[in-house]
Amino acid sequence: MLAVVKKPHIEINAEEIPEKLIKFLTDNYSKVEIINNDDELVDIRETAWYRERANISKPGQVLKRYRKRNGLSQTELGEKLGIAKQNISAMERGSRGISKAIAHELSDIFQVSPGRFI
Repeated sequence: MLAVVKKPHIEINAEEIPEKLIKFLTDNYSKVEIINNDDELVDIRETAWYRERANISKPGQVLKRYRKRNGLSQTELGEKLGIAKQNISAMERGSRGISKAIAHELSDIFQVSPGRFI
């Protein structure tokens, strides 16, 4: 069984989640999804959560999440890439694309696949 609270993100993965906890989550958070997968596997790509995440996971938003997760300012990331802070800002807003070369540099910095930024 899996309980996912969308905002703030809380994920509880256990064999069984007590009813009191499920009631607390649903009473206190607006977006709670309970997935009971006792005998059946769930294709994550078919869940509402995945579709919602896929719609908001634009390359610029992914870049911003990785930058913040790693505690970097736009200026610091720009220095690592040898580009101006304004270019980082434009990429995060989506007004400037992320080139393949920059995606490869970002993948080295954040230790993830370059495809995450394209």
